[in-house]
Amino acid sequence: MNKIIEIVPNSIAEEIGLVAGDILISVNDRQIIDVLDYRFAISAEKLSLELQRHDGEIWELEIEKDEMDDLGLVFDGIMDDVRACHNSCIFCFMDQLPKDMRQTLYFKDDDLRLSFLSGNYVTLTNITDEEADRIANYHLSPLHISVHSTDANLRTQLLGNPKAADLFDHLKRFRAAGIVMHYQIVLCKGVNDSTLEETISDLLRFQDAATVKFSSISVVPVGLTKHRHGLYYIEPFTKEDAIKIINQVQYWQEVAKKILDTNFVYCSDEWYIKADLPFPPYEHYESFPQLDNGVGMSVLFERNFNPEGFSADFGVVTGEAASWLISKLFPKQNIYVVKNNFFGDTVTVSGLLTGQDIVEQIGENAKHDGCQGLYLPKNMFRDELTLDDMHKNDLEQALGLPITLAG
Repeated sequence: MNKIIEIVPNSIAEEIGLVAGDILISVNDRQIIDVLDYRFAISAEKLSLELQRHDGEIWELEIEKDEMDDLGLVFDGIMDDVRACHNSCIFCFMDQLPKDMRQTLYFKDDDLRLSFLSGNYVTLTNITDEEADRIANYHLSPLHISVHSTDANLRTQLLGNPKAADLFDHLKRFRAAGIVMHYQIVLCKGVNDSTLEETISDLLRFQDAATVKFSSISVVPVGLTKHRHGLYYIEPFTKEDAIKIINQVQYWQEVAKKILDTNFVYCSDEWYIKADLPFPPYEHYESFPQLDNGVGMSVLFERNFNPEGFSADFGVVTGEAASWLISKLFPKQNIYVVKNNFFGDTVTVSGLLTGQDIVEQIGENAKHDGCQGLYLPKNMFRDELTLDDMHKNDLEQALGLPITLAG
């Protein structure tokens, strides 16, 4: 149901008297299925809207506006049910969550619309040909695709879905529509690391001249928690493994640079930390196309860091992976490095820290150390809740200090 949840102030919608609770039925006699249909429909200069008012009355409105002007209607999410994932990936992080967390954390989405709207990575195994054609016809770009391997049999094994073998059938549709694609390769030791170079080579050759300079690949190590009971055994990568992966990726960067004047493929920050190697320079990451995958995040954070915005009286909380950088950027502050007991010691990123680990490991130590407050990583919260459902206010009370979210 396309229920309007908010009207943007001073918008066309407010001017014509629409309110939250009204329901959009159609635009120019076209039924609106989701936010994609809505966005493309309202790009016209002349609109005929059919709505059901909050009191049940049906309204038909004629609107003239500039071509790209927004109406000011806000809907809940994508205005449609999110497509669920039906894969059985051997490395799925959600299968590695402990029990009794909030239910929303266990929902696996694999919705191509969210790939465009939110940058979510999708496997293309949970869509129909009709849905793929609709995305291509809308020329939605960029899309974010989880590839993992271009070997059809291996990809099927990784994703636990026979449709995984049809990867290039969908990719060809999007390439023909001129869509930029960002690819993700999650590496599992002893599984798809042996096909890494083949996968990079296949994706590099697959790109066309019009989009390749804007497309990219990220190579990311699999995330493993201590809650993998009964799941496919995957061994963590070692320092030597990380060095090998970085060298392989560097080779293909050199190939891509010579042919296409772009690095095209990038290692996530975790590889350099695991290998105990320095990060590449800022320029290496070009436009930072894979930032959400942790590619270049440390380099960008250091580049944009402004110490004037932080109080020396506040302590800084961080995960193990970023502790070296945080210590470098905050030489005068108390630094509190929190080990991830909740997910296990193989999880070191700050975004997966939990409230209970922070409380157990810091307690009131920061207060006794003379800290007037604490900076916590912003990415460990969603709607001021940690992954283990601890509210920011509860953390402040437990630690005895005010908290500011940063990063």
